[in-house]
Amino acid sequence: MSNPEQRQEQHQEMPEDVVFYRAESEIGTPLPFKVYRWNRAGGSIRDHTHDYFQIWYVVKGEFMHTINQHTYRMVKGNIFVIPPYAVHRVSLVPGQEIDIIGCEFLPHFIDEQYHPHNGSRGGFDYSYLEQFMLDEEHVTPKVALSGETDLEVSRILHDMLEELQHGKRYYELVLKADLLKLMSILVREMARQSGQSNDEDERLEKFRELMTGAINYIHEHYNEELRLEMLCRKFNISKSYFCVLFKRFTGKTYNDYLVDLRVHKAAAMLLDTDMSVTDICFQVGFNDVPYFSRVFKRQTGVTPTHFKKNALSI
Repeated sequence: MSNPEQRQEQHQEMPEDVVFYRAESEIGTPLPFKVYRWNRAGGSIRDHTHDYFQIWYVVKGEFMHTINQHTYRMVKGNIFVIPPYAVHRVSLVPGQEIDIIGCEFLPHFIDEQYHPHNGSRGGFDYSYLEQFMLDEEHVTPKVALSGETDLEVSRILHDMLEELQHGKRYYELVLKADLLKLMSILVREMARQSGQSNDEDERLEKFRELMTGAINYIHEHYNEELRLEMLCRKFNISKSYFCVLFKRFTGKTYNDYLVDLRVHKAAAMLLDTDMSVTDICFQVGFNDVPYFSRVFKRQTGVTPTHFKKNALSI
């Protein structure tokens, strides 16, 4: 397996029809990092490589991603990470609307001690990079995100877009923290998926859109009465199979997931509003104050009242 330093030396020998993009002209920000929306319709991006990492996440539409002479269909909820000097190609579907969130960065944005010429490695921070420092034969060309993982990745990327746009104080640190979290999530997801059989991957992929819709619905209606039976009827799936899929996609049971979400929303309201604990209890979907207090304390270690008082005293 060739390393990035070897590929950097080899890129000068690439065929003339492979385009080479340099960070100094493509990233174009004070940071060795950028994040952007890309919605070009039709056409394609010919075989190319670059001296920076590239992450593409599909928000809408589809395209074909070719690497190592293999082509993969990228659809909503799919993501790829391409390391420096790997050759790949993107082919778009003519006339189809597409929405991509792209992220590009040089390795030293993650690891300040990284230097490709002297082989310097920055220990802990480099561990975030080495999982992806691969040649074309070993790059994971497509990761199909599902359920809560898809929502979390989407939220991180949208937060990055907003952070870079506003450029508030310490935005560089926030962007780096978000990027490290994103890469950690992807490493875990890739490891999880590599342990599944192809049959299971295909079976789960068939239900990805349904489960993503169900999870989005929960996030939009968490403060209402959300009985599991009602949700299963809405999405036309049996209760038993929904529970199996939900646990697979989120890592939690339906009830645990809903309670965790409501507690999270309640904590935010305790911090950001002047509403009473009782009002917040009913506002986030609980219908019993003592039960709400017990669940909140189990999740946070303190009662809602104590949580609010400490927040107000800061």
